[in-house]
Amino acid sequence: MKKLYIFYILLSSIGLIFIIRLFYLQIYTEKYILNAFNTSIKQEIIIPERGSIFDRNNNLLVFNKSIYELIVVPMLIDENFNIIEFCNLLGIKKDTFHKNLNKAKAYSKYLPSVFLPFISKEKFATIQEKLYKYKGFDWTKRSLRDYKVESSANILGYIGEVNQKNIKKESNYYQMGDFIGWAGVEKSYEKILRGKKGIKYWIKDRNGCIIESYNNKKNNVKSISGNDISLTIDWNLQKYAEQLMYQKKGGIVAINPKNGEILSLVSSPINNPNLFVGIHRSKEFKRLIQNTIDYPLFDRTTQARYPPASPFKLLTELAGLQMGVVNTKTHFICYNGFKFGKKRIHCHSGYHKFPIGIETAVAVSCNNYFAQVYKRVIEKYPKNITKSVNEWCEIIKSFGFGNYLYNDLATGEKGMIPSGDYYNKKYGYSKWNALTIISNSIGQGEINVTPIQLANMVCAIANKGFFYTPHIVKYINNQPITNLNYTFAKYTKVKSKYFDYIIHGMEKVFAIGTGKSFKSSDIRMAGKTGTAQNFIKINHNTITLPDHSVFILFAPVEDPKIAISVIIENGGFGSRWAGPIASLIAEKYINNNVYRKNLEKKIMTSGLKIVYDSIAKMKVYNKKNTKYSIDKKK
Repeated sequence: MKKLYIFYILLSSIGLIFIIRLFYLQIYTEKYILNAFNTSIKQEIIIPERGSIFDRNNNLLVFNKSIYELIVVPMLIDENFNIIEFCNLLGIKKDTFHKNLNKAKAYSKYLPSVFLPFISKEKFATIQEKLYKYKGFDWTKRSLRDYKVESSANILGYIGEVNQKNIKKESNYYQMGDFIGWAGVEKSYEKILRGKKGIKYWIKDRNGCIIESYNNKKNNVKSISGNDISLTIDWNLQKYAEQLMYQKKGGIVAINPKNGEILSLVSSPINNPNLFVGIHRSKEFKRLIQNTIDYPLFDRTTQARYPPASPFKLLTELAGLQMGVVNTKTHFICYNGFKFGKKRIHCHSGYHKFPIGIETAVAVSCNNYFAQVYKRVIEKYPKNITKSVNEWCEIIKSFGFGNYLYNDLATGEKGMIPSGDYYNKKYGYSKWNALTIISNSIGQGEINVTPIQLANMVCAIANKGFFYTPHIVKYINNQPITNLNYTFAKYTKVKSKYFDYIIHGMEKVFAIGTGKSFKSSDIRMAGKTGTAQNFIKINHNTITLPDHSVFILFAPVEDPKIAISVIIENGGFGSRWAGPIASLIAEKYINNNVYRKNLEKKIMTSGLKIVYDSIAKMKVYNKKNTKYSIDKKK
């Protein structure tokens, strides 16, 4: 009897809960009223204004313009729908109608999705007055990106329609037909720029025409516009650097070493972001992505991996000093290069047969000096060279190499800094030695880095042992960024006292070294040239291509304001293209003017088109006649 009593109480309680819930739904909420009257109430999703993008000096780079879109709920289309009349109204073909409708059905038969995007205000005016005749179709208004500039798509990026992966990841926000950042800042700061959607409810008459707001707008949800962002980019410097890349491929990165703010980020070939907007997008995107010769969508500043060549010698010396295998008074005699047994590395420094110290070795880029230092590094622990290489590897990685830098850019590559464990796996334990990997000493071998990593290294040298993570955004809604990853310094594993010797040698590059021909008369610059060997493999045969031209620089020496890395693909010696470009960019930024007009004119009016054309012909020929692979990241 007691158990039956408990059962009756439980049953009554459950019934009471259902009655209270039903009372609440019917009296205090209108959610189901809206669903019940969905044939007479229009739910309009308000897409918020996407945030604008400015440069560091408040120059507007990206804003919005309004467009209209036709949306469809496939389930609501009746059997007697006049397809031909509807297609004539929209100015589309019947095939396009079925293609777009099938796409909408694949997404959902019951939910609205975009049927026809990018309708101009003028065209929409003629469509709107007749749209009531076509059940299942409606319209919405949204903003489309408008880029005020014609370059730097690698920085700004572009937006495109969401895919199923995007919808699945954030189904509470995105639906078919929405737009999302696909590249650049548009992608990495998507959630900051996009804002929050709103909803408006309208009462419609039997013809589908809007009469008035539903329930005096009480059910409406206000949209919230996206946040504006200001980049760290100096647009005047960016444009200037792009002009210097006339008929050249490669990357330029300029950073303020005092805070890690990226001042310029040029990837060439240069793309116009406006070509990825609206009706132009699909054709242009397809054309660019199919270009497997130039890879124009490939961001060479953050994704391309190159041998760093001679600029890496600076880290070879710093690692040697930190590991205690050399000191600031160490000298080596160069006999036209490094020679040990059958191993040879030629040297073209011109300083042969007498002792060379650290500063002169940096200035004239003596291969023998740095090979000798590296040999001592690897043999620090003679019975355990794996330990030696691992110690060297950790020092090099502390400069930001071998990782993604964890910045706010949309793309990135780790690059490669080999460890002792890597070589054990490659060659077998105890089956390799310092001579096996001696090419690492001069920035060749297995080592590869990105231009932004190289510029970050320059920042660490300019700061004598620390750097700030490079970043692209300075303000969000006029408020400085507060992310500790960008505002706290990261310290290398090299003591600050060793950097002065490297910096003195870099300054001598312009006095007695390879930078004499493009030295600035009024700015103290510290730099280092590099010539990176470049190969591709065809049927296991190594084919040599023209070297890459490399240069790093910071200036002024007494108070560093800019750190630069430049890599010009197939440009030859570092002093031919990369060096002059870097020095001109530094002069432009520091003086806000360039006085070496002859050098500027030469760089802006000449390039490497002939070289690239011949390489392209060779690649096309081999694609047709042999099977080969080329790592576009190298």
